[in-house]
Amino acid sequence: MSKELSERKKKILHALVDVYIATGQPVSSADIQKGYMPEVSSATIRAELSALEALGYVDQPHTSAGRIPLKPAYQLYVGDIEHNGAGALTDEETAFIRKKFADKLSEVRDISKRAAEIISDVTNYTSFAVSSRGGNVMLDEIKLVPLKDGKVLVLIVTDEGIIADKTIDVEGGVKHGYIETATRMLNNVFAGRRVGELEGMDLDSELTAETDAFRDIFDAVLAIIQTYVAEHTDDVVVEGALKMLDYPEYNNVEDAKNFLAVISDHDSVSELLAGDEDSIEFSVRIGKEDSGVDKCAIITAAYKVGDEVVGRAGVIGPERMDYKKVIGVLDYMKKALGTVLDNDKEDE
Repeated sequence: MSKELSERKKKILHALVDVYIATGQPVSSADIQKGYMPEVSSATIRAELSALEALGYVDQPHTSAGRIPLKPAYQLYVGDIEHNGAGALTDEETAFIRKKFADKLSEVRDISKRAAEIISDVTNYTSFAVSSRGGNVMLDEIKLVPLKDGKVLVLIVTDEGIIADKTIDVEGGVKHGYIETATRMLNNVFAGRRVGELEGMDLDSELTAETDAFRDIFDAVLAIIQTYVAEHTDDVVVEGALKMLDYPEYNNVEDAKNFLAVISDHDSVSELLAGDEDSIEFSVRIGKEDSGVDKCAIITAAYKVGDEVVGRAGVIGPERMDYKKVIGVLDYMKKALGTVLDNDKEDE
């Protein structure tokens, strides 16, 4: 639709969105002329606003009122930000982010929580971080340690360290030869695979006549891995949940309740992010159709270790959120998170 717009219409539309983001009030032709286009008459701007309204970019709530942007206006506005670059962070903001990441963090969830806190503090919107490293963890080795009374300690070692140490009962006994053979066979099947691959694994297709004799141990180890995946994949952190209520769009009780219901359900937050492609630098969703929450926008960015996406961070805010600021913060956070995660990996 943006191909239909002249450069003047685009400039007027950008100005209107900027003013509406700042004030939350309908924008008049005088507002645009005074702040952005003093060289153009107010009558010309009014005519262009009428044309933009006919094209579905803006609306006029009341006959004598100014205009407000609609979803296509925000989409064009965000597209131009992504093409031309986001707003730069202030020195104070970058210093704040660096200071918050100064402490060494022990695991991806800690980093995700810290990231969500920083994004919420800097943008003043509700933020989230979703770490998906759990399913991408690589199995290095499985160790079986014989104990007393027919019990065996299972140690599952990955490229992230030991992710599980569980005790299981072994019907075949804990003789050294038996445990040694079972350990070798377990590693033949599991070692070198990502734990996410094993979530719905069918052991019948993996076991041979030789390994089937150790079926109980295989079942127990697979259950431990699948429990880990269920507990760690798409680990969601939400910060600043009540900040959305600071905006007049959510003064309505029903809208506020609906928003809080969605973001308090971590499965719902994960679903909001489902389908984002790793090749997309930023994902922007505007309006209820794309988010399930009325009058809101969601911006997310992937963060990586090397070329591997290990999570996403982003913001949920009103449709008139400060897109330049949010995209600028997320862009900086992507780089900061990548540095922190790379450093942690080198330290291991």
